[in-house]
Amino acid sequence: MENNSLERAVARFVVDYQSSDIDNATRASLKSLIKDQFAIMIGAQSLPWSVKTREFRNPHPGVATIVGEHTKATAVEAAYLNASYGHGFEYDDFFDNAHPGCAVVPAAFALGEETGATLEETMVALVVGYETYVRIGRFASPEVLNRGWQPHALFGNFGSAAIAAKLLKLDEEQTFNALAIALSHLSGPTEYASTGGSIKRIHAGICVRNGIEAAQLAKAGITGPRKWLTGDRGLYKQFAGKTVDEEALAAFAPSAPNFMPGLSFKPYCCCAGTFPFIEAMEKYRDRADDIEWVDVKLQTMADSIVGTRNTQIYQPRNIEELQYSLPAQMALAVMGLGNGYRSHKDFMDGILDLSEGSEALAMTKRMKLTVDPELDKYPYFVADVTLHFKDGSHAHCFEERAKGSPLKPYKEGEHELKLFELTEGVIGREQSERLFGLVDKMQPDSAVRDITRLLIPSN
Repeated sequence: MENNSLERAVARFVVDYQSSDIDNATRASLKSLIKDQFAIMIGAQSLPWSVKTREFRNPHPGVATIVGEHTKATAVEAAYLNASYGHGFEYDDFFDNAHPGCAVVPAAFALGEETGATLEETMVALVVGYETYVRIGRFASPEVLNRGWQPHALFGNFGSAAIAAKLLKLDEEQTFNALAIALSHLSGPTEYASTGGSIKRIHAGICVRNGIEAAQLAKAGITGPRKWLTGDRGLYKQFAGKTVDEEALAAFAPSAPNFMPGLSFKPYCCCAGTFPFIEAMEKYRDRADDIEWVDVKLQTMADSIVGTRNTQIYQPRNIEELQYSLPAQMALAVMGLGNGYRSHKDFMDGILDLSEGSEALAMTKRMKLTVDPELDKYPYFVADVTLHFKDGSHAHCFEERAKGSPLKPYKEGEHELKLFELTEGVIGREQSERLFGLVDKMQPDSAVRDITRLLIPSN
């Protein structure tokens, strides 16, 4: 019966979720997530593709803040731009294989401004959007990635629709239809990882716009398919090639724990599939000149996004190909050239040389990749690396996840370094501190604009 369906359980979950469902661990993660996203939005809004996206967009006037400027726009258009900035440089948070933050933070704050919601109401919508995103998504991963879809471009539609349904105060049936309509927007092939293309940066903006408009369509009376998750052409069969069991239904039970405390923050400015390999190679910087070749064993899901399915992994020509090249990221790590914001900007500016004949490119070509199905038992990214040295010796390293994850959380002050690196040159140190301080205080009854006004340079 439909009343007991997974689809109905999701809609009921969104409608019933309330402030008391946000436990202390979730609230702490929520604050860190918002600060991380705000910093990336601010730091990435001047990147070339962000500028072109803003030039393309001519937003209708409204009350929602566009990061970096005094122009106000409708929520759907401000969220489109801010989400594109937040996903703009491979620096945003991730859960499993997807990037919830760059969808749910821009959507919640833009709609919070437009609807006049309090900060606490906005936070409830943000968390329920995040939870809807990851709870739907975790049962489709890693299959969607292995089949060539960007998970974020799929799940972000549902997370954004949940936020909009919450802040627009839709009833259960309208919420059901908002999520069902969101199915019709799903797309986002990962070909960018192989042959480039800045459109990947805009996937976040596209899915946020789609999710918000799905809720607006539902409010206007448009309906969606009843089996939008489990039908023969619903999400799971169409995009993941699988069916789901009772475990998926249990994930939306009122007693199910929040997943937000399990999110990871990016310490490196590239695909998360490279992170454990980066940290493995960093251990051997003092022996970089002695490396003959490196035996790299990786999972199917890592191979599908940063490995042999990509045509330019051994000679990346553009920033997207570099950020999705496992051999290149390993080479940068072991040579001490860096895998962060600055090194990737240097590549774009022609300072970091990966051209034919460069030492970095020569190191890249020493990485020999092999998919090891035994590693597929891990639900998160791992690295299995054996370095072979010119003197005949070798060294083996196995790494699980990376810094910024629940297994290896940031040390005190490390996250702040990232936040200020991205914001200080745009809005200044003093304003950055005020912005992050307001997020930490999180006054429930305050207006959303009290925070969003600090996303704009004061001068």
